[in-house]
Amino acid sequence: MKNIITVALFTLAVSGCESHTPPVCYNKAKIVNRKYDTPVFKKENGRYLAGYPFHSWENKFAFTDTSECDKLYP
Repeated sequence: MKNIITVALFTLAVSGCESHTPPVCYNKAKIVNRKYDTPVFKKENGRYLAGYPFHSWENKFAFTDTSECDKLYP
């Protein structure tokens, strides 16, 4: 049983959307009436791979200011 739990935890840790690469730019996002700098790791097809420590694909409307990343990815 311990082996099954160990293998399951290892699989979850390896398959998570976590990256050890630094972000390429920061977008501003409004969360609970406060603005935060959100790290962006990649932009493809008008969507941003953003978040920390785990990231997901977000559309442009999820951010309040994308000017810094839009300069890098016209």
